[in-house]
Amino acid sequence: MASDKSEKKRKRDSDRHDRPSKKPALAPQNLPLLTASVLGDNSELAPVLVHTPGVQFPRKVQGFKPYFKARNVIELSTPSNRNQGIGSNELLLQSSEHPKLDFVGREADDDVDSMLNHYIAIVDPEKKTWQFVEVRKMTLRSIVRSSKRNGELEEDEEIGADADGTTTSYRAQRDALTAAFGTKASRKAAQSLAENSMLAPAGASNVAESAILSSMPSEAIASATTKDADMQAQIQANKPIPAANLAASHPSDVYTIDALVPGGLSTLHQLPVQEWQEEVEAGNAVTSTSRYVAHRIDAVVHSANTTHLQLLRFILVLLELGRCLKQGKKTDPHGSKRLPLRQDLKRLLSGGTSAEAQLPDPVIEAVRRKFAPQGFMSSTEVTLLHTTICALSLLIPPVPMKDSVFGGNAANELATDPADLRDDLRLDNTGITQYFRELGCRIDKPREKEYEKWGVKTKTEAAIKRICRLRIPLEFPRMSRGKASRR
Repeated sequence: MASDKSEKKRKRDSDRHDRPSKKPALAPQNLPLLTASVLGDNSELAPVLVHTPGVQFPRKVQGFKPYFKARNVIELSTPSNRNQGIGSNELLLQSSEHPKLDFVGREADDDVDSMLNHYIAIVDPEKKTWQFVEVRKMTLRSIVRSSKRNGELEEDEEIGADADGTTTSYRAQRDALTAAFGTKASRKAAQSLAENSMLAPAGASNVAESAILSSMPSEAIASATTKDADMQAQIQANKPIPAANLAASHPSDVYTIDALVPGGLSTLHQLPVQEWQEEVEAGNAVTSTSRYVAHRIDAVVHSANTTHLQLLRFILVLLELGRCLKQGKKTDPHGSKRLPLRQDLKRLLSGGTSAEAQLPDPVIEAVRRKFAPQGFMSSTEVTLLHTTICALSLLIPPVPMKDSVFGGNAANELATDPADLRDDLRLDNTGITQYFRELGCRIDKPREKEYEKWGVKTKTEAAIKRICRLRIPLEFPRMSRGKASRR
């Protein structure tokens, strides 16, 4: 033990604290004598001593609105030097100048401060006096300003009464029942709802959005809008669909004949349709390899609209083009298909009609240059062929009549039934409706007043049938962002 004490090192002077262990005694100072007195003031507008526990008072709030209320219990034995205004009236301070918080100051009524009198001293060094003035001590707290929704407001207006006579809202009663007897999930949902209604009141997002937009320069907002429109136009241009006129004011101007038919009206006028007209006028049935053409040829011929009849013949040409494609060579790109030989292509595209109704060579060449310029068609070019047929079908009215301008269409839309094209192109409902969505169409059920126009007899049939409608503004499908990757 002695060796341990001898080996124990002594602390250096530098390791010791500079601060002495004992506090130095303060020298007495000769202060001048001050005369003390209490100011007699009975005004209720007395100074206020504000206590702010846990609240950082913002500088933007400049003033408070005072509200007075008579106290429930007034002390009868109030000393003469007490402020009669403070003893008889209770003060409440309120301010709503802050954009999100309400500040409320109240006097203490249930703690020790309510049993004490509070004073402040006013010192006059020249006269060597100090005067005491009685003040109010108040506690200032902040409350999040809540903006109730209409549904919650109506619900809260219905007030119920408890057994002890305390009035509570039905919403508060329901929350109390959920907290007492609800499951863990329901209690968690009620707590989340309460937190959201407190921290994120209705309209807060609009205020924040307006504040952000107001702080941004107008040039940046216009640039972002223009960039978004340019990006959407670029996406549409890269898709295998016909070029759409996005500045069109009517649906009939979105996909024009010049954009869908190579050569425009000059190509249409070369299509032979006289044989169809003669067969229909004679009362004979026109045979066709297309359901779409066979179900509409009689009505289009009786409408005496040559342009619609030529469009119907061009749709048949494109359908025959899609059917005559063959498997591509090994040297061709993957998924591509080959065209038949030239001498066979003319016969196949003519649809087995007579020699007088054979397609002219300029029409065959125009179709080949537009859809198969390299002698074969890739999968993208096949999709372009299908979407072009869908866009052409929008130009054929559902009920083509001679004296009708719209042919059964509404004044602000072009509509078609895709069921026949679905069978001709050998697609399913999802595939054919996706083609029309890419063209900017809306897909919905036929309306009850349109049952006769679309050949619907029962509501069950109407629930299954889908109608493709082209309206302004166009609704193109947005590109999917995909699933978020797991971290």
